[in-house]
Amino acid sequence: MWTLIKSLRAGAISAAFRTLIGAAGLFAGLAATPGHAQPVEYVRICSLYGAAFFYIPGTDTCVNARQIVDNQFAIARANTRAATGTAMAASLVNPFLPNGTNFAVSMHWAGFDGQHAVGVSGLMRIAGNLSFSLGLAAGLDRGKLNTFTERTQTEQGTSTPAESWSQVRVLGRAGLNYAW
Repeated sequence: MWTLIKSLRAGAISAAFRTLIGAAGLFAGLAATPGHAQPVEYVRICSLYGAAFFYIPGTDTCVNARQIVDNQFAIARANTRAATGTAMAASLVNPFLPNGTNFAVSMHWAGFDGQHAVGVSGLMRIAGNLSFSLGLAAGLDRGKLNTFTERTQTEQGTSTPAESWSQVRVLGRAGLNYAW
């Protein structure tokens, strides 16, 4: 038993000694490196197209920071337009025209992805099984976007570009319906 304890203690001391030697070698290697590294170029300026253009890191693609902000606003605006259009289409529900009646009107509200719309539809029997339908929807396309791509430092703090919009959009439809 005593020899087992001695061998374990000797192995542990040997492992600790090897670790200490390895750490000393690593420290010596780090101390031998020069005190200054190569300068890092964080933003390469692109002079091909004028002021405010820079290279995307790791590529030879030259872009303008304002162009990136404009694209972010355009995408956000297109998303709200699509949501408003979806809400307007959903609000145009064709009314039911029972037998023995000649006119029907329906009004519906719909919402999609934060955008809302109201639609009014009408149906008129022309003759027998032929009817004419008409619908009109209005929706408020509204939204706001803040971007942190192009920040400006001012005396009052950091200024970030923001854009908001609000526009009434209209959708209409007309059609004939024949049933047999």
